[in-house]
Amino acid sequence: MIERQSAPHPDQATPRSHLSRYSLLWIAGLAVAIVFVGRDSDRLSAPFGPSHDGFNAALYMTGGRAIVEEGLFASRFGASSRTLSGDRVIYAHHPPLVYLENAVALAAPGPIEIAARLPAVGSSLVVLVLLVLLLAACRLPSGPASVGLLFACATPMFLMFGAMTEPHALGLAPMTALILLWQQTRLGDEPPSWTFTAVAGFATLTSWQAGLCAASVAVVLLLITRRRRAGIAVLAGTMVSAILIGGWILWSYDGNLGEFMHRAVHRVGAGDVGRVTFRQMARQQMRYFADLFPVGSWLVILVAALGILDRRTQPLVAVSLGTVLGYALVFRNGAYDHNYWLYCILLPLTLSAAVVADAVARWLSRPSWPRAAPLMLGSALVAALGITMWQPSKEQDHRRHAADIGVQARALRWPRTQRYAYHMFGGSGLTDLLPWMLFYSQRQPFGVDSPQSVPIGQVLLHLDDGRLVTVVPGKQALEP
Repeated sequence: MIERQSAPHPDQATPRSHLSRYSLLWIAGLAVAIVFVGRDSDRLSAPFGPSHDGFNAALYMTGGRAIVEEGLFASRFGASSRTLSGDRVIYAHHPPLVYLENAVALAAPGPIEIAARLPAVGSSLVVLVLLVLLLAACRLPSGPASVGLLFACATPMFLMFGAMTEPHALGLAPMTALILLWQQTRLGDEPPSWTFTAVAGFATLTSWQAGLCAASVAVVLLLITRRRRAGIAVLAGTMVSAILIGGWILWSYDGNLGEFMHRAVHRVGAGDVGRVTFRQMARQQMRYFADLFPVGSWLVILVAALGILDRRTQPLVAVSLGTVLGYALVFRNGAYDHNYWLYCILLPLTLSAAVVADAVARWLSRPSWPRAAPLMLGSALVAALGITMWQPSKEQDHRRHAADIGVQARALRWPRTQRYAYHMFGGSGLTDLLPWMLFYSQRQPFGVDSPQSVPIGQVLLHLDDGRLVTVVPGKQALEP
């Protein structure tokens, strides 16, 4: 087992000495925050296009816009949005808090594309603060803790998807907050019950994965650590929010859960279409990790698990990592299709990387090694991370290409009488896989096989050499 380093009880340290002892960690967190907001800042205002970022930004901002324009109840808290022709498009596959956050973000001045990403940017900045506090609460030295933070967050996974407003990204903040509250109880500092209830409820209303983490924490507190007061508080917040979400889903679909269940079965990978084996999912995730973590795919999983060997982080890493991997195993089709499905691995990865860095630093501090060895190795690792993270990832290149298509989609002009956004991108009939098109056109996407399937005088979209092209039956192709 990794050796545990003794440290004074938190109550023995003044706030000033705490800041002094962890000044390097706060500097590392600030550096990541500056790079996160400042590097490639154009992505925050990029038009919505056919990328994961453009898909989610348009999807959830459509619900946020519906709340503002139609009201909370008419829009079913953002799940139901009305097109210009009066058709209803319903999407209630995730907890509803993301819609409410986007509705609030619409009050901010500036382009709507920036407003769509504000909830994620704000949430990710909160995550950095919470991770710093959590690393300090685990009594990890400032230097190794800084390396752990950089190892996890100075990566395309955080820098790219931390600005994408969707449940997985937003769920990391309440997950980290709940783990921090749990760590405070391990140190003997019992937070009020209402904080456990509020954070667990907020987590469940934000994402399924964060709700699963809250339920796991409740089980551990009740059955393993025997902290009944905290465990009951977490369980209460989780269950109340779960009941509210269930009622909201029933209300959104008017009691008909056929479409919701069909999508759930598809995500599990057990439907007639889109069957995925566990092996296929794992291989695909390793490809994603190779692009999103410059240290390498297999090293991420290995390092993320090593925190289980240290008593300071053992239960925290076990629950958070188990939640992330368990969610991917259950919804393996979702993990196969989405490179950000394991986004919340950043939490256990930060803790475990700090533990490993601490163990290496103490090993290098032996008399047989030069005194500057730990500092030199840490500096080399930070420099390597800085160089590799500055190189564009495949995800970044894909987003830029999708944003170019989004520029064209935003500039399109549609006939007033056209009810659907006809396209030849694949699929037939009404589709919900093109939310960026739905957002800009305010018409439900409708897939067709040929221009002959489109009413005369109405616009059909298709892609030609990566460019969006409009076709009007009976006329020549027109570029937007």
